[in-house]
Amino acid sequence: MLTVVLILAFLACGILWWRRNPNKDDPPTFPGALPLIGHAHLILGDSLITALGVDFTDKNVLNSEYVNAAEQMFNILVDRFQKFWWHSHFLYSWSSLRKKQDQCLKILHNMSNTVLKKRKADYLKNRNCKEIDEKTKGPKFKPFMDLLLELSIEKGAFNDREIREHVDTMIVGGHDTSASVLMYTMLLIGSYPQVQEKIFEELHMVFGDDDRDVTKQDLSQLVYLEAVLKETMRIYPIVPVTARRLDKDVKLRNCTLTKGRTCFMFVYGVHRHPMWGPDSEEFKPERWLDPATLPECPTAFAGFSMGRRICIGKSYAYMSMKTTLAHVFRHYRVSGDHTQLVAKIDVMLKPDSGYYITIERRQK
Repeated sequence: MLTVVLILAFLACGILWWRRNPNKDDPPTFPGALPLIGHAHLILGDSLITALGVDFTDKNVLNSEYVNAAEQMFNILVDRFQKFWWHSHFLYSWSSLRKKQDQCLKILHNMSNTVLKKRKADYLKNRNCKEIDEKTKGPKFKPFMDLLLELSIEKGAFNDREIREHVDTMIVGGHDTSASVLMYTMLLIGSYPQVQEKIFEELHMVFGDDDRDVTKQDLSQLVYLEAVLKETMRIYPIVPVTARRLDKDVKLRNCTLTKGRTCFMFVYGVHRHPMWGPDSEEFKPERWLDPATLPECPTAFAGFSMGRRICIGKSYAYMSMKTTLAHVFRHYRVSGDHTQLVAKIDVMLKPDSGYYITIERRQK
């Protein structure tokens, strides 16, 4: 899976490098030139800077220790869920697993606290200057964290702990999820040539032969591409199971779920429920283009969870994924076969043994 992530990063960055190189002749051929590795790190850093305003290419911020701790936390959660005796808070508090969890949380919270302190100090330092700039030059782009800090400091909407939790959500929650959606999307697009050609036609309609950056206005016109992303998340929901604590009794057909209990919902099954129609098992992006073909139930699609705890990075995820795919499919054609994929259900839905795609450059 990591290999495919790197392929996507190399491709997207390679296209950007080729377009901005004054001596360019032809777009790079995979696996690309060595400088692409550096550009891959830059594009990752740029994406995180727009979200949190912090340069994550700095090894003092997002390092291998943090990434490893995040991965271990997912494994700990699954391990505890699978062993019923650890469901007891008393027994779990004395376990080696709890000790390992505390160690991982310390690493994760140290990083998010570092990010929060740095951005808060910068915000307070530059607050007056920003107010003057906005009065004279108009409002400027603000990273997501600055918006949270503004609501916290100016209106008291959040405390530091709540902001830190949002930071953790943006980093840990977005660390592997968007990359995984892109992997499944590439595989599905490669499995359906007619879908791939429709994407290319839409991209050509929006960009023509102009090889430029993707703008916010462009993204709103990529309707079919967004439908492909939504259908991918319906077929392969990255978080296949989600949980909620009941705040009231819920009456079902044969039983009642009592207040205070934790209820697990199988998103993978909901996305294949008959309410999606007789073709619920099929990959059909067109269903998203006509609201009449979608289920009436507002929670039938839970690709980003649902309700008050819906993913805070939903809009940002769509924008970043559409931008990446737009750059890739303007220059490359992908082939794959998702029917050969064997997935395993964990905290996230991941391939059990990896999968293969082939990538070729489109002819001019």
